[in-house]
Amino acid sequence: MKRFLILLVIALMTMTMIACSSSKENPDASVSPKVTESVAPTMSPVPTVTAAPTESSKASALPTATSMASVTPAPTESSKASVTPAATDSSKASATTVPKDSPKATVAPSPAAAKPEPTPQPEISPKGKKVLFVGREQVPVPAEDVAIADRLKGMGFIVTKLGDKDFTADETKGYDLLYFSQTVNSKFLKGGVMKDVAIPTVYVKSHGMFYLGLSSLEEGATVKKIKSIDIVDSKHKVAGGLSGTVDVFKEADTGYGVSFGIVGKEAKVIATIPGDKTKAALYYYDKGSKADNGYTTKARLSFYYWSNGMQDNSTDAGWKLWDNIVLWTLQNG
Repeated sequence: MKRFLILLVIALMTMTMIACSSSKENPDASVSPKVTESVAPTMSPVPTVTAAPTESSKASALPTATSMASVTPAPTESSKASVTPAATDSSKASATTVPKDSPKATVAPSPAAAKPEPTPQPEISPKGKKVLFVGREQVPVPAEDVAIADRLKGMGFIVTKLGDKDFTADETKGYDLLYFSQTVNSKFLKGGVMKDVAIPTVYVKSHGMFYLGLSSLEEGATVKKIKSIDIVDSKHKVAGGLSGTVDVFKEADTGYGVSFGIVGKEAKVIATIPGDKTKAALYYYDKGSKADNGYTTKARLSFYYWSNGMQDNSTDAGWKLWDNIVLWTLQNG
């Protein structure tokens, strides 16, 4: 037994010496060939010496050989392998490389320049503006024509009176505003005499609008025995803050009433006959508007509801509406 043990110790020492000698001669034998390649999960043990005298010596020698094989520089090389240049290259790439398709998020696009709002035109003042006033030619001049001409002058207009018998389209040249009184004989407006006149015009004679195609009713366009109108566009400047049913005459009478028109689609209606929105008592057409018959207006054309005798029976509201429609027509929108 002692001899067996001595032989076993000698065998182990021999194996140890052989292993150390092999490590010195080939130091890279236990090192993984490349850092980038995967390290084997366990190192192969040093080949077992088969010169042992008995099978039992082989069995007892294996544990020691295995324990020696586990002592290897692999952990050191593995720790070196864990420090690779890949991490450095990756950090450099992330710091310096920008994808080609990356949007320029930091550069905000310049907003489109907003279109400037149109500069509002200053209101045209009646001061010094010339008005051609056309009324019935008779002596004495009708009282309502005198009252209206005086009011126009009080607003600052320069007024020229012209009898209806002498009226022609050529007579309108050089004026800023035309005014046709309710006293005008309608026959002087027939034949489309005003179709090519490009001057803002106030008609108090309903026939004037009819002959241009701006109203579809020629005769019977006055409702008598009423003293009120209905404001249907109270926000309009012509309404002047008035709304609802407004008394424009102090009292109703059989001798006068409220005139009206049956207007086209492009008319702007301010007031109507009470209870009947189809009968426009106060309305206008802007320059460039089309009548239902296809006629295109050359200037702003307005209609006012007065009939004969209004100057003695009109209320303050009635005069206010008259002032407003005259000034609105002068703006020639």
